[in-house]
Amino acid sequence: MKRFLKSVTGSSIFDDESRTEDIIHVQQGAKTYTITFPKGDVDTKTTVKDLRIAVLTALGLERDHSIKLLFSGSHLKDDDALLSGYKVKHGAKILCMASKSKLAPPPTSSSSRSTPEPPKKKVIPPMEKIEIVRKHITGTVLPLVEAFEASPPEDEARRRDEHHRLSETVLGEMLKLDSVDVDGEDGAEVRKKRKVMVKELHAILERLDKVDKPL
Repeated sequence: MKRFLKSVTGSSIFDDESRTEDIIHVQQGAKTYTITFPKGDVDTKTTVKDLRIAVLTALGLERDHSIKLLFSGSHLKDDDALLSGYKVKHGAKILCMASKSKLAPPPTSSSSRSTPEPPKKKVIPPMEKIEIVRKHITGTVLPLVEAFEASPPEDEARRRDEHHRLSETVLGEMLKLDSVDVDGEDGAEVRKKRKVMVKELHAILERLDKVDKPL
């Protein structure tokens, strides 16, 4: 009979009269927190706001964090209302809902912190590498070479500087071709295309050398 009355009312008329506190059990997730008020306050003067503040303190949250308190299907949302208005009594069980993002995260040690992985470098197929070199040569380098051939600087120092700059650019493209993998399934075709491109670059170097001669 005692258990029956307690399950219905949230308290028991058979409670020990010697108790000095009103107790409310608040469940948040898998944890249950015990909130206490002076004996008799829950029935007479404790407001929803009083309970909310006590719950926030128990959860370790700031007062401006939002939580939802539920009792017997009712949402305790009026902070100025008395708990007795919602029929909350000593021994009642309140359900608390709080966003996980607002709860304090568990402490993490430096050893448990994961290091973000660096972005993966894009793998360029061999044929595409050769094509990139070809486009750069025909679109950017050759126009500069042709301009150098058509109107080389009369000053020898400037002419040699321009020759050196263009030659270094062509040699840089040769190094890119040298790094192309020719051991794949289409290795024979890759070698053939790379060989043609290398010959074109050698021809450009010869054209530059012809210009860089004393006038």
